[in-house]
Amino acid sequence: MASSNHIQNALLTEHFRYTPLKLLDDIINNVNELVYRAINAVEEGLTAIPPTALGFSLTPTQLDSLPTEESRQDALDELKATELGNGCVQLESLLNSTVDKDFDKFEIYTLRNILALGHDEAEARELAEWVVLEHYKHVDVKGLEDLPTPEEVQLLWRKLVESRKLNAMLKAEEARNEAVLEQLDGLLGAPNADASTAGQVTQSPFAFLAASPNISATASATDTQPLTQNVLYALAQLPALRDLVTHLKGSLQTLPNARNAPTHDADSAEAKRRQYLDTQSRRAVQRKGIASSDDSARQTAAAAASMGRKIGRDEVEGLEAVVQALGGASARGHGNGNEDAEMGG
Repeated sequence: MASSNHIQNALLTEHFRYTPLKLLDDIINNVNELVYRAINAVEEGLTAIPPTALGFSLTPTQLDSLPTEESRQDALDELKATELGNGCVQLESLLNSTVDKDFDKFEIYTLRNILALGHDEAEARELAEWVVLEHYKHVDVKGLEDLPTPEEVQLLWRKLVESRKLNAMLKAEEARNEAVLEQLDGLLGAPNADASTAGQVTQSPFAFLAASPNISATASATDTQPLTQNVLYALAQLPALRDLVTHLKGSLQTLPNARNAPTHDADSAEAKRRQYLDTQSRRAVQRKGIASSDDSARQTAAAAASMGRKIGRDEVEGLEAVVQALGGASARGHGNGNEDAEMGG
């Protein structure tokens, strides 16, 4: 529970729009400013008065040491400045001490008797309950005890934030589901607004799922079959499709292959016709000076036969090794013969 001083300060602050200590600090600061101005005015006034008028004078010893009048005036001015500086500092300290002591008493008296609701804590608390400020006259404060605590308000705020996040996530999920449904409708061949407007309606490859007469299902508002039943129907047709593919594979294996088919008889009409066409086309190509593919192939084969058998890389390397070995042996034998001839000579 708040103390009476806290209740009193809060009430006075709300009434005056500033704290009581703020008022007293402003008063003391203004008094200190006046003291500072007064000291400056006293110092400026005494500085303007000649030293002799203030009673400053030099001793006989100082007069003997300063023969000229100008040096004596400078000494008097220096003496005056020193005394005025010391005197102003002492006056300022005295006034500040007096102001602090007296205004401390003023602050205590004001806080206890002027800016206060009562002379003791019990009286201040009792009076604070009866004080109603101007902007609180039409406010009912009796039901303030049932207000939620700051912790409860913070908890409710967190729940609200999390609810908003969940709402945003659900809306995003709804948008994604709508996009998926639109794609599925397009696959099923559902009418599109853009396509109907342009007059271009394309047949979907999965339109049979919605248009097949074998599906017995209750028609919906858009006269389309349920997707679950359509998928079940497609799954039921898969074994039959698999059997049909297997049967087709077997039939393909039994069909004759055109490449492996036997050639026709040379005496047949088709063979003679093919031979005649080949001969005429070869002659026409030769008249144009172009070598046919068969002639070039025969020429290439003849050239390869004239060059002999193609030697591999391994055989070439082996022959080179044999030649090098034979060359080294002959060189060594020739060297030995020369040495014998020299020794015989």
